Amino acid sequence: MLHAAATDARRRGDRSGALDLLRRADREYAVACAAPGLDEEEALRLTLERVASLETQWRLGGDSALLQSAVGMLEAFADAWPDRSERPPELLLAHGRTLLRLAEVTADPVQVRLYAEQSARSLRRGLAAGPEQDTAEAVRDRVRVLIDLVDALLAAGGPLDEAQARTDEALGRVREQAQRAALLVRAGRVAVARYAESGEPPELHGAADRFAQAAHWMSRDAPAHADVLAEWGSVLLRLATLEPAHRRQEQVSGAIRVLRDCRMETPAGSRRVAHRLLLLGQALMLRYQARGDRVDLREAEHLFGLAAADAEDPLLAARCRLELGQAQFEAFQSLGRAARLDVAVDAFRAAAESARRAEEEAETERRRQEAVELAAQAHHWRGMSFEAAVRPRAARDAYAAARAQWDRLPDDRLATGEPTARQTAQRLADLE
Repeated sequence: MLHAAATDARRRGDRSGALDLLRRADREYAVACAAPGLDEEEALRLTLERVASLETQWRLGGDSALLQSAVGMLEAFADAWPDRSERPPELLLAHGRTLLRLAEVTADPVQVRLYAEQSARSLRRGLAAGPEQDTAEAVRDRVRVLIDLVDALLAAGGPLDEAQARTDEALGRVREQAQRAALLVRAGRVAVARYAESGEPPELHGAADRFAQAAHWMSRDAPAHADVLAEWGSVLLRLATLEPAHRRQEQVSGAIRVLRDCRMETPAGSRRVAHRLLLLGQALMLRYQARGDRVDLREAEHLFGLAAADAEDPLLAARCRLELGQAQFEAFQSLGRAARLDVAVDAFRAAAESARRAEEEAETERRRQEAVELAAQAHHWRGMSFEAAVRPRAARDAYAAARAQWDRLPDDRLATGEPTARQTAQRLADLE
């Protein structure tokens, strides 16, 4: 009763009331689960309901410790099951899905992979243990599990062959439009992951096709439609960067069209706005480089400024401000106005400061290194701006600040773009 009352409170928008009811429900579940004389089926039902209640609490309050508690309950229940080789499929599936949710909210990439691998194992076993039926409901449920399994495999880093096979299996069974769209999104993500492993452009072309199909099958009113457009536009943008400037027009135009639609469909105030503005600005800069149309340059500069202002994540803010400064530097070069250099210097300085904050807040070594690299690149661009303004002493100081950041990175780190540590060292040598 309390769980049902919490559901009603959620629908009315009373989050705090729903959380209070769910906490009370959890205490009652704890008492019920400990009652003597429970048969196995009743104990399983109560445990699964309690886990569902904890997951709802997590969704409302964001405390991932609730998911960890749910995993612990499921594992304790599984250990106590009389025949460990014949555990109920619904128990295995609940375990796999809860671990997948935990992987989605965990920052440490090593722990993410561990949770995802455990999730995939439980979901596989749950699929194998469950009966195969051809009713509409059974097919819907199996497809839902296959979607979760593909998500787990992607989060675990593979095997991608299995992720592809599971996606193909589900596409061969699916009967509902919404599930087909969800599966096509997963097919696109598998192709993107394959490209990351192989570097083969056909994988990206395949991913773009899958995302395009997913967008077609999905209602434009669905909240996830904008998310699909963002993934599709990002892939088209990556494809465009692989082409020489004189041959990238088709991919760039496609990316701009898709990302414009994505921007229109993304609600104001969404935490995703900044990244999507950044992608659209980058696509416009690519078209500017190919066609030289200053309208594209001005719009890109405007979008980068909006993205920087909206970005809550300091690492994303640093990227936005770095792109903003580069667009302003390009405006100086095309227009010859010295004032553009001043605003570019300010943008690069702000980018370096955002990168410093991102490093302080980084929860993983990877994010820390990304922040340090962005700081180095921002200082390098500041040096280039001072050079263009014929201020060699300020330029040397900026390049020296960039070199100090490069020196803090491991020697074996692969640069993710220009400028590089080598280019910074060359500019310093030329000025000394």
